Amino acid sequence: GSAGSQSMRKFSCVNLRTRQLNIKNFVKYEKHHIPISAIVFITRDGIKICVSADQKWVQAAMKRIKEKVTAK
Repeated sequence: GSAGSQSMRKFSCVNLRTRQLNIKNFVKYEKHHIPISAIVFITRDGIKICVSADQKWVQAAMKRIKEKVTAK
């Protein structure tokens, strides 16, 4: 195999938002660890927003998204 066969992530977080956002628009999230540790919220429109995982509102939003997904 060649070095080019490894898949590279197209999206990565380089800076994080710290202000609380409206979580109603978020449909899912991903955990990223490279190049920085972050949570990436994805909106209905496909917009990706990087936030710091250690904020209380981020933890609450992740929990809420999980509950919505398991309720379906």
